[in-house]
Amino acid sequence: MTHLRYGLAFLLVLGCLNSVQGQGTCDVTYFLTVSESDDVLRTVEASSMTVEDSVSLSLPGTFDLDSVLGLAIDPVTGLYYMLGIGTLPPNPPSAVPYLFLYDPVGLFSSPVGSTLLDFNDLAFMPNGEIRAITNNLSPTGQNPQINFCDLNLLTGGPTDLCQFDDGDCGDSIAIDGTGNLYRGVGGCAFGARLQIPDPTGNTPCDLDTIGTLDPVLVDNPVRTITWWEEEQGFIWVMGDVDRSIYFLSLSGDVTLLGNADHDINGLAVITLQAPCPPSGNLFIRGDCNLDLGVNVADAVFLLSSLFVPGATPLGCRDAGDVNDDGGVNVADAVFLLSSLFVPGSAPVPFPNIGDGCGDDPTADGQTCDSTGCP
Repeated sequence: MTHLRYGLAFLLVLGCLNSVQGQGTCDVTYFLTVSESDDVLRTVEASSMTVEDSVSLSLPGTFDLDSVLGLAIDPVTGLYYMLGIGTLPPNPPSAVPYLFLYDPVGLFSSPVGSTLLDFNDLAFMPNGEIRAITNNLSPTGQNPQINFCDLNLLTGGPTDLCQFDDGDCGDSIAIDGTGNLYRGVGGCAFGARLQIPDPTGNTPCDLDTIGTLDPVLVDNPVRTITWWEEEQGFIWVMGDVDRSIYFLSLSGDVTLLGNADHDINGLAVITLQAPCPPSGNLFIRGDCNLDLGVNVADAVFLLSSLFVPGATPLGCRDAGDVNDDGGVNVADAVFLLSSLFVPGSAPVPFPNIGDGCGDDPTADGQTCDSTGCP
């Protein structure tokens, strides 16, 4: 799966393959990541933390990015939105902050417009409105000022909703499937915290802190947090030397998911369908004597195992379930002989001799104690 960026096209092709082969599909979770150290969008397989695809988001000579902060997927359009620092000719060569998008179907990035302020993270509301949080905008030595804003999806321009008067490092936001807002902050001058801000009606953002975080999270800077809707919790990326990625449940339980091999300053979760991994019982349907061929000898072997006392039993009952109806009986021998010698007969279901060794896509209770497959 080397070109995950082909998005919908990939899914359509995969669906066609599965419909032909009859092979089951499984949901596979990927993390999309961006970093302030480059302009690359990476696709990371979540269970192994392996980078399976990467694409540069810059358009040389047109839209040049130095770094990317924050990543969120529009729940309405499916477009990826990010915060970037870069140049957009004919602007002067000094880099400015931009809101930009990436189309995973058309495979192109496009600037939306300048955000004017230096934002650190963004997240989508369920209705498609986008929210963003700035870095500390106060001069050194003054009280922190972190703005929480709405961003215009047509111009990139911000509308201030409220301000945080506390800050340290790693200001990041996450929004769950019902629109609840969360803020992850700290881990540098003071311990990291997870908060629930209320941006309505007050210049300072009213907020509550959610309990006490696990010490492993408190003692390290927050890089970014993301809501994982399927798991009903947060992905918490730390700024430690190991680039640790944790899952944080709403009850406070913490699980290490793995360690990234690159800096992460923005993360989104996607789920794609892929062929289910083999269970370990690979076989060829109809290969009853397990010689990796299918012919009349297999029908004889099957009938003998059923009706001749003392005959060798089937080593793989899945192979003997030739018609894939969940049973092994004389009907399977008839089905096999018909498929071999009667023109127009139904073919043997997957995995047949043409498919090669494969896993049974049907949960029918039949198993293989031994097979001829490697």
